[in-house]
Amino acid sequence: MAELTAEAFRRQVGLFATGVCVITVQDNRQVLGMTANAFTSLSLDPLLVLVAFARDAHTLAAVARSGAYAVNLLSREQENLSRHFAGRAKSPPEVHFEPFAGGPRLVGSLATIGCEVETMVPAGDHQLVIGRVVALTPPPPPGERPLVFWRGAYWRLPAGDAGPAPALEGEQIFFD
Repeated sequence: MAELTAEAFRRQVGLFATGVCVITVQDNRQVLGMTANAFTSLSLDPLLVLVAFARDAHTLAAVARSGAYAVNLLSREQENLSRHFAGRAKSPPEVHFEPFAGGPRLVGSLATIGCEVETMVPAGDHQLVIGRVVALTPPPPPGERPLVFWRGAYWRLPAGDAGPAPALEGEQIFFD
């Protein structure tokens, strides 16, 4: 049996491939955002999603104040934005937002889901925010692919037609 430590747990759950998103919120006149991969759909009736925020995240405090946020799903070409909103960018990329129900839409995202806070639940060192979906962007073109995070690294699925992409045959890009 593996040891039960935070590092062993992180390695184990890192075997679950996820998409990458940026959570955005309008906080007074400022847009705040954070990179997350702890996001999931939760319910179809009603339409609900769940995002896990670190308890000390500035974005969490802004979401609690505003009562709304947007989940911006990143495309395979947006690793630089993921790094930027995770506080790991070497130089800030050009970032543009547009108004969207729920919260600011990150221009160029694969898709955006606008949400209003339904409930917030404490969970260990995180706060789970359940959002009621209030808006969706139209679907992206068929050949678009998401940015994927697996084993502590970014992966890019190959671009292609409307058919399924081969599983994780893309270029592996590690954190520095």
